[in-house]
Amino acid sequence: MSAENKDVNVNPSTPTPEEHPVNTKPQAAEAAEAAAPAPESPITPGFKFKQLPKSSRMLWVLILGMLAAFGPVCTDIYLPALPDLTQSFRTDPSVIQLSLTACFLGLALGQIVVGPISDAVGRRGPLVLSLIIFALSSFFCSLAPTVQILIVLRFFQGLAGAGGVVLCRSIACDMFMGNELTKFMALLMTVNSLAPILGPIAGSGIVSFFSWHWLFIFLSVWGILLLAGSIVCLRETLPREKRQSRLTRAVKDMFLQLFEKRFLCLALGMSMVMGGFFAYLAASPFVFQVIYGFSAVEYSFVFGFNALCITICALAAGRFERRLGGKFLVNLSFIVMIAASALMLFCAVAKPESPLLVIIALACFTAMIGSSQTPGFGIVMAARTKGAGAASGIFGIMGFVLGSLTSPLVGLMGDTSMLPLALCMIISAVFSYILFNVGIRLKKSE
Repeated sequence: MSAENKDVNVNPSTPTPEEHPVNTKPQAAEAAEAAAPAPESPITPGFKFKQLPKSSRMLWVLILGMLAAFGPVCTDIYLPALPDLTQSFRTDPSVIQLSLTACFLGLALGQIVVGPISDAVGRRGPLVLSLIIFALSSFFCSLAPTVQILIVLRFFQGLAGAGGVVLCRSIACDMFMGNELTKFMALLMTVNSLAPILGPIAGSGIVSFFSWHWLFIFLSVWGILLLAGSIVCLRETLPREKRQSRLTRAVKDMFLQLFEKRFLCLALGMSMVMGGFFAYLAASPFVFQVIYGFSAVEYSFVFGFNALCITICALAAGRFERRLGGKFLVNLSFIVMIAASALMLFCAVAKPESPLLVIIALACFTAMIGSSQTPGFGIVMAARTKGAGAASGIFGIMGFVLGSLTSPLVGLMGDTSMLPLALCMIISAVFSYILFNVGIRLKKSE
């Protein structure tokens, strides 16, 4: 601030990071200054998304939504091929399952690797490199001569896929804040939620007519198409002046971000509920196919309906966030999740003959993932004090870690009990509600 503007308008209700000088300039100078672009703070969006043509904006949403879907695409499309892989490599199913675990591990670790790197060098370069590695690793998976090599390649496939997941969120933070970020994340979740529906269908279709090798060739082609689309359509969204000066500084900032109590509580609050969601993903096939005797096709309809509920609630949250507020929507979602979990706990104890109550409980719980995560992501990112890439990486790995902890728990009482699933759901929802509101109170007290 210059010396002639020492007097400032101190207004505690003004949410600006800098002091505003008192207006002591002539009207002509003031008009010229208003016409000039305003200086941007480190967390103010720099890339003007709305200045793009409508067709370009649609391509951005489609490409970023597909990048966000790397997780379910890498896993769901692969599931129908597990029996064929077991026979092809002449090994145990548990060994083949390690290839799935390796991919999950890569998806988790890659986010805290790529996030800080993108804060230092920009988003576009790491994205292009991630897509190249993804396409190559997918292709080499199709040529894997042994199951051990397949497991290693699946780890690198997940590691590269994590780049798409963390960078699409970081790019969104570069372009938007507040309600605009919520609405944009709702669009990404709409595209993203199609993956759990279409993934198993595409995987089943491929292995029905071709060998399992073609699954990975399909993923390789998909990665190449995303690479071409990213190079042609996407621009750099993190200007040089907003990047970290050194990579070591970006990594250090990521670890410092972990000690920010407000960010940590909010991120844990939004991630804890993913433990219940991952438990649902792991247990729902046994609940419907083993306990209630659904066929694979009938189960896929239930699974697809729940994914559709997530999409609808994500879009609704993006639409009503400005009117109702993100904090209200997140808390309302958590309360509905607690109620749905209580209903699921009742079903686990009472064991009703009809699956209707179970379907309602799981549909309500999964639907609230869309209405909570959409505004919740913006709230978590607003609490960060460091780079968007590092914060997004931390937020992303928390969900995967908590999900990996709850998924094995649902089978502790065998495949005919819903009690572990119900307990995972209600515990994760209650802790999410508590941690989120502790984070909100920390924000008010600071």
